[in-house]
Amino acid sequence: MGDISRHRDIFLFTRETVPVAFLDNAKLTADDLTYLELGNYLTDVSQFRDPVTYIFAKQRIWREFVIPAVQDKTQLLRGLAALGAGAALAASQYLKGLTSGTAADVVEGSGIGLAAIGGIIALLPSDTYADLSGADEWIDKLLGTPIERTPGVAADDAKHYGYLGEFFRLTIEGTTQLLFAQDVTHRVDGAWGSIKPIPTNRVDDVYGEFFTQYYPHEHTDQPPYVWNASKRPANKLYQPSRRQANLTDEVGVMNAVDAHYVAYLAEGLAGIEDDWRALKREDQAGRQRLLVRTGKLLHGVEDWFFHSNVVELLELRSYRPAQVEGESDEAFLKRFVDDVAKRRPEFVAAKPDELIRFKRKLFRRLRYPAYEAGGKNESFGVLSKTRMSTPSTRHAYPAFPSAQDTAHTLLHALENLERLGLTALGPLAGPLAPALATPKLRESIPLVLTLLSADERQRLAANVAPAHWPLAPGASPPKRTVKETELELQLKRHTAALEPRLQRSGHTESNYDQFVRGLADSGRINAKGSAALLAAFAIDRKAEQLPTEAPGAGGFLMQFAVADLQKLLNEGNAKSAELDKSAASIFALESDNGAFNEIVGSHSLMSKDTLASVPFFDDARVLASVASSTVFTILLQQVAAPKADRRLAWDEVLHHLIRFPPSTGGWERRALALFAPEQKIPRYADLPEFARLAESALRPPPKQQKPQPSKRADLEERYRRLETELSKYRYP
Repeated sequence: MGDISRHRDIFLFTRETVPVAFLDNAKLTADDLTYLELGNYLTDVSQFRDPVTYIFAKQRIWREFVIPAVQDKTQLLRGLAALGAGAALAASQYLKGLTSGTAADVVEGSGIGLAAIGGIIALLPSDTYADLSGADEWIDKLLGTPIERTPGVAADDAKHYGYLGEFFRLTIEGTTQLLFAQDVTHRVDGAWGSIKPIPTNRVDDVYGEFFTQYYPHEHTDQPPYVWNASKRPANKLYQPSRRQANLTDEVGVMNAVDAHYVAYLAEGLAGIEDDWRALKREDQAGRQRLLVRTGKLLHGVEDWFFHSNVVELLELRSYRPAQVEGESDEAFLKRFVDDVAKRRPEFVAAKPDELIRFKRKLFRRLRYPAYEAGGKNESFGVLSKTRMSTPSTRHAYPAFPSAQDTAHTLLHALENLERLGLTALGPLAGPLAPALATPKLRESIPLVLTLLSADERQRLAANVAPAHWPLAPGASPPKRTVKETELELQLKRHTAALEPRLQRSGHTESNYDQFVRGLADSGRINAKGSAALLAAFAIDRKAEQLPTEAPGAGGFLMQFAVADLQKLLNEGNAKSAELDKSAASIFALESDNGAFNEIVGSHSLMSKDTLASVPFFDDARVLASVASSTVFTILLQQVAAPKADRRLAWDEVLHHLIRFPPSTGGWERRALALFAPEQKIPRYADLPEFARLAESALRPPPKQQKPQPSKRADLEERYRRLETELSKYRYP
């Protein structure tokens, strides 16, 4: 997840600039467009439910909580072998059910035989296997039942997503009501507050249908279908498409995007167009639902510009003198980076250490990583230490979300919530200034404070007591006087805060329930959102009461946010700061230069959707805004004045927007040129080529053919299939 605020800003731009006549002709009002943003927003926040990520969280719990508690390591290994073998067999059988026969032979031999599993189990003392099976059951309750054990793959299958996934669903449901519902009387300020709220029951209906889970195609992410990254370069899916290639210009967009994601987007937009035409005139709710579907698709269009190397390639293709005969790709790339640093405004205005970082990031964004095959714990593959990254000057590709990227995406998601304002904690903090409110919030609602306060996460990661925080610049943390770490103390506070007790108000309730009631009493959340948050904390308390020393859903999130995410982010930032002192770091060829947020090809490096994502933040923002609003405007034109004998070839429109940039001209350069004088994003009417594009893409309706398989269904099944294949990795 990048910055949900950036997608919101694109929506506000679209709402402001779409011609009123287009809305009128499509029987819409500007207020109806809230449903467009709701679809985009729900696509972003659905990433909090990702069963593939949960699989590897399970492996961590085994390593950190279960294994250390088992005395007989020999018996433990035998037990894990049995569990892992059983998972492999079950997964292989389930995978055969998911596939239509084409992959059945591939998975036939992937599981160990039942007789062999039985032989391993027979070697174990009954209590050892029972204990391991009990731990396995508990982990599944927290992080979700494996897909092969879950009947169906329904979006509302709470067992499949576990307590953690359900905690996310309910927490995000409460936040969604807070942001979008009409009956929230004390709405958030700023840009979020400018979104026209809609009836609560409509928020509820839309959320129930469209909050799902993470799928790569919805975010134009590099798909992990080939899990071992070292094998991707040889797979056609990850190679440049030849659609734009010719005898003199061997360039292209990664096939996953050019052939599959564009097809998914085109299919979705064509379906919306057809369904819109079929609506009755009075069916306003039907049109609003189609706006939600449109918003989900626009999210993928926008993310192409935010999370790929296409804007850097646009700059490279504009560079003159171009690559000359005999000049290597490496030499050309270095010449380009040095030249950009002399003329791009953000480079020219940068301080010396910032300039080194900007040049280094640009150089690395135009490269492709080298991976080696990994072991079981690094099944995704490991960055090669012997083979260097290679220039990617002819290949436009999207970033891949690696394990390390979780720190970037989730912490920025938390920062988005933080920007909604710790003032939402007002009912508990009262009139206190934030610095004075923190101690009260720490004792009362430590989970909320930890997740929403970067300063508190920094303190916990540094393991510094509140009395000594913040540290003076350059100061070392004082010697600790207690055995427990600050994070362990925070987890204890959280467990205690979940338990009901008699409050000063006279109510017997937990601190978190009191917090939610305070939000409701102050008008900051409605009854529906309040019920969702109360249910989320009830799930957390239930998870805490499971028979284990490991934390529940909230405690797991606190550990993850501090011990993993904040620690990784701090280490990455520190390494980047160290590299900023050396100009030699600019042109280093290693895929991993030691700073996780600069790994070649990673989401953390490629992302350009936050204010801190320079260089090329504005370029990505402008192009994403123009492309998204253009798709929506063209869709409105089609549904407002449909032509019975014509249908829009959406793949042609999308391939004009999502493409390898041309060497000269193009809508991309014109949009950026129009933006430059006054820093104002151009409107649809400012780029008349889009109207011509829409007109030229009209085609006679296709003749009746047999129904084709849905591209969306195909891509979703690929990700579920991956989940099945990886299920065995839940054991260390």
